[in-house]
Amino acid sequence: MTSAKNPVSSWSTLCVVATTVPSAEEAGHLARSLVQQQAAACVQVEAIISHYVWQGELHATPEWRLVCKTLPDVLERLTRLLRAGHSYSVPQITMRTERCMADYAQWLRSQVSTRDVADAAEKAAAPRVTAA
Repeated sequence: MTSAKNPVSSWSTLCVVATTVPSAEEAGHLARSLVQQQAAACVQVEAIISHYVWQGELHATPEWRLVCKTLPDVLERLTRLLRAGHSYSVPQITMRTERCMADYAQWLRSQVSTRDVADAAEKAAAPRVTAA
């Protein structure tokens, strides 16, 4: 049954990528960078405490979790940028797929790009040589 309040909607797939970093500053920098480079449409940052064993010792460490929303076509690029900007030698990078409403998927598509934005900006800013 459909109505104006409950229209039939189509669902789309998005990727939710999570990682943790050791400081709020790194989290903010990485989140801004991923959004500015159009690898993620949105990055949420949460303060957490992680309990784990590293090099034989039990730790309880404050960390910041980044939850990145992107599309399947952009996933490899996002992962590459996360690894490049990460301070951990073995970063936790996980991904799950979720379904989202069509209007949110449309917004996601308008915010992310499979192309490296920095490369495109550099090419656009490069001086052009014309023949005389």
